[in-house]
Amino acid sequence: MTENQATNKVIYWLPSAGKSIAGIIQGSGAANDLLYDEQKTLFLQEDDGEVVGVDLNRYLIHSLKQSNAAVGDCVTVTFHGKEQKNNGRSFNRYTLRVDKATDSN
Repeated sequence: MTENQATNKVIYWLPSAGKSIAGIIQGSGAANDLLYDEQKTLFLQEDDGEVVGVDLNRYLIHSLKQSNAAVGDCVTVTFHGKEQKNNGRSFNRYTLRVDKATDSN
């Protein structure tokens, strides 16, 4: 699936605190290297077949890389809400879980 194909039919996840989304990675609209002026999006196919775009922040991008997430893996993203650092800056708190696809060779 190319980015253009995905964005024609995709809806975007608008999380609220305590909500999760889970699905199979279909691809992303992200480049391999981080560009701070470009929004990265992960495309997940949910159980009902719908493709949903998840906007990625630096934490989620890092977590996906650390987990070696790839197309076909199942991902669960949970949004815990906005939190504030000691310096007063706020950020969105997420957790991410990757279940690797198994080869059936």
